[in-house]
Amino acid sequence: MMSKGSIGLLAMSMMMSVAHASDNGVEIDMSGTVIASTCDVETADTLQTVYIGNFASTLFSSVGDVSPSADLLIRLNNCSSGISGATVKFSGTADNDNSKLLALSDTAGAGGMAAGVGVEILDANKNSVAINTDSASQPLQEGDNNTLTFFLRYKATKIPVTAGNASSVMYFDLSYQ
Repeated sequence: MMSKGSIGLLAMSMMMSVAHASDNGVEIDMSGTVIASTCDVETADTLQTVYIGNFASTLFSSVGDVSPSADLLIRLNNCSSGISGATVKFSGTADNDNSKLLALSDTAGAGGMAAGVGVEILDANKNSVAINTDSASQPLQEGDNNTLTFFLRYKATKIPVTAGNASSVMYFDLSYQ
């Protein structure tokens, strides 16, 4: 079950229904899906700004060097009893030098972008989660107070790393089990 996009998929499948002309009139085939209730994403978590930090370019002396990480929390409430876990798919532009990382992007239009680093996403166990792929499933309990824990950090993709604006943007979709 997908959280974000389920309604859109239902609407699209209804819009893509086939209409057949027959001798007696027009036949319209409708289709859709009834899904179980999911969870509500905490309102404050739907549009987050995560400050990873300021780091000297000299911290990254070789490809693969990383910065300290910052927390990325996704809090879920009102989870129905039929849900036991969720995966998260973070989507965004992949880095040109390491397609598992999120590329930097000039989100404020200020220019002066850093180069040679991407943003690495880590799950609660500090395992890397490639951009545009599903994370490992994390357990959920019925009701409120479910928190999916992730971490973000910069990772060197080429040397030398050039100092500058290191912002980016990504989105997430939840799939429930």
